[in-house]
Order: sequence, then C-alpha cells, then structure tokens
Amino acid sequence: MNRGVAVACWALLAVLGALVALQSEPRGALAAVILAVWLGYAVLVFLWAPALVVDDRGAELRNPLRTVRVLWDALIHVDTKYALTLFTPGRSWPVWVAPQPGALAARRAARRARDGDRTDPRSPLDTGVRVGDLPGTESGDAAALVRRRWAALADRSADAEAIAVPVTVHWARVAVLVAGPVLAATAPLLV
Repeated sequence: MNRGVAVACWALLAVLGALVALQSEPRGALAAVILAVWLGYAVLVFLWAPALVVDDRGAELRNPLRTVRVLWDALIHVDTKYALTLFTPGRSWPVWVAPQPGALAARRAARRARDGDRTDPRSPLDTGVRVGDLPGTESGDAAALVRRRWAALADRSADAEAIAVPVTVHWARVAVLVAGPVLAATAPLLV
C-alpha cells in the first residue's frame, strides 16, 4: 500500500515540480527543483524505506529515522494497542509499517474473519480480539508473524535484560530532512 502511494507521490511531485520550475524565473525554478527533490526524498524515507524484517535471529524494525534489531531472546512482549510494538526490558519499539487499523478497515477485516469461520457467527471483535490483532490488517498480520517466529525460535532460558538491542539512528536522513527546506530557501538568494 505505502509503496503505491509513494510512486503516486513521486509522479505528482515530478509534474508539479516541472510546472513550477517552467513558470518561474531561474531563482524560483531552483527553489522549486530543490523542494521537489526534498519532498521526493521525504516520500522515500517515510513511505518506501520502512519495513519489518523477521528472520531466525530476531526482528529488524526499519523505521524512517532509526533501525532497531530486536533479538528473539531480548523480546518480552508483543502488543498492538496503537501499532505493532515490540517490548524489550526497559524499552518499547513501535513498528512504523504496522499501525492499528482505522474503524472502517477493522470492520472489513472483522467481517472477512467472521465470514471465513463458519463455525462461529460472531465477529472477532465480539470475542475479545483486539482491533490491532485482526487477521488481514497490517498490525494483525505482522503481529501474528512476529509471535509465531518468537514462539518457535526464542530461547526462554536466556536473560532478556542481558541482551543488547542495537539501535542505528540514520543521522544522514535526519540531516537531509532538515537541510532540504533550508537549502530551498537560501539557494535562490545565492544565485
């Protein structure tokens, strides 16, 4: 879903950037191009790049401004109250790509789950399933995947407190996101 929106945003930015650049004087055209490129980069950072990668060692949360590697032995709880969130001792790590569904998406997912289970005519929401845990939603499917792998691969004898959770902050992304508007505002003054 996010990748389709990203492609649509890039196409719109290309058209709008070209139109503004063609209708402006050179200074305005430079600012328009810089701003369009910066917005395109923001789309890349916030819509295209985020991911949740699950493997035999743990889960890697590739959020827009940081990447967090949570090993199965360090994981102590998985929750979907507002978004899929992985808990380690003393910290919680929200997953950018697995938000809780909205009301309409939750109703659709609950209806699909109810229609798929002919043995129980009740909605999953009536049986106590959280909205974020509904199958067929981003957070529900991701949480089910993480919980399955965690249950199968975690060493329950390990001390979660002693296991480091490496966090990589993407300072280059932060710098570009901050510098883009500043450059768009000042570059025309220098030309």
